[in-house]
This record gives sequence, structure tokens and C-alpha cells, in this order.
Amino acid sequence: MKKIGRIMTCAALGVVALGGIAAAHGTGEHGGMSHDPQMQKLHAMMPMFSESSAQLETALAKGDQAAADHEAGRILAAIPDLKKSRPHRNVKLKKGFVKLAGQLGEQTTQVRDLARKGEFPAARAAFQKLEATCGECHEKYR
Repeated sequence: MKKIGRIMTCAALGVVALGGIAAAHGTGEHGGMSHDPQMQKLHAMMPMFSESSAQLETALAKGDQAAADHEAGRILAAIPDLKKSRPHRNVKLKKGFVKLAGQLGEQTTQVRDLARKGEFPAARAAFQKLEATCGECHEKYR
């Protein structure tokens, strides 16, 4: 009985925590600042980056050139808007944000080019670097 109660409590806290996160991102306000159009674009892009990254990783694991090309293309198409975006944190360090966005584009191009050549082990290794860049950016700017 106690175990079920703890599980229910954890689940309720998780829902509340996630709901708070979603609420903070679902409005025009974030941390007391209003979202400008570019910030709204950034919020719209992030789920796509996450989804395409997961699909790209799956395509590389399966050796699926067409899917890898498609998902890398989706990421690359969003890089110019990412570079124009304002990060959530460390806004004064935007040059670093733009630099990481550029690295993301270069790394995605490398992954796509290796996959197009059928060099999937190398593409998977390059993808790991791409993921590290995402993590570095999130750590510093999100």
C-alpha cells in the first residue's frame, strides 16, 4: 500500500512539474520576459530538432540513406533561423550561441555527406559530435 502511495505521489509531482514547464513555454511570457517573434520561432524549432535528431540516429543505425538525408535536410533548413534566435540564458553571449548553431550545421552536413556515401560507422561517430554540440548549447543557453 505504501509503495502505491509513493508511486502516485511521484506521478502527481511529475505531472505538476511537467505542467509548469509546459505552461512556461506555452505563453508569450518566459521568465518575466516577453517572447519576441524569433523566440517563438525558436520554441517551434526545438521539437523539430529533437524529432529529426532521433529519426536521423535511427536512420544511421539502420543504414537508411534516404531517411538520413531527409532528417539531416530538415535540421539544415532550420539552421539560419536558429542563428537569428535569441537564447534563453546568457543572451549577452549570443556570439557563442551563433557559433554553436554554425557548428551544428557543419556537423549535420558532415553526417549527411557520410550517410550519402554509405559510410554509416563514420556517420554515427559524426552524429555523436552533433549530439554533443546540442548538449553544450542547451547547457549554456537554455
